[in-house]
Amino acid sequence: MSRLRLILNCIAFPATPPVMTGPTETILSSIPASDRERLLVVLIQSPEQGTRMELRQQSFSKGIGWFTQSTVHLEPGQVAALRNALGATTGGQRPARRLPREFSTLSPTSWEPKVVHADSA
Repeated sequence: MSRLRLILNCIAFPATPPVMTGPTETILSSIPASDRERLLVVLIQSPEQGTRMELRQQSFSKGIGWFTQSTVHLEPGQVAALRNALGATTGGQRPARRLPREFSTLSPTSWEPKVVHADSA
């Protein structure tokens, strides 16, 4: 029994758990297309690769759950250009082109994600 205690006393444990340095993902929005289709808007922050956004087209399957069909990576400049193209403004300025009214009407969501932040492994 004393030999067992000696071996256990030699095991070294770190004082603090290791810090994850990988990218973090934050779901900004889940835009439903139907009961089995959605578009996720995800903010990706990485110490190595910087910040970007992703648009993920996802489908739902009973056996699998939600899975990503395709991903579009957007760099910060592309997000700014997209906002400008859609007429998003700041400071009370009016956009030069207005989108048709149906593009400004939100439909009620049938599902919202429960997890709003996840760390990648």
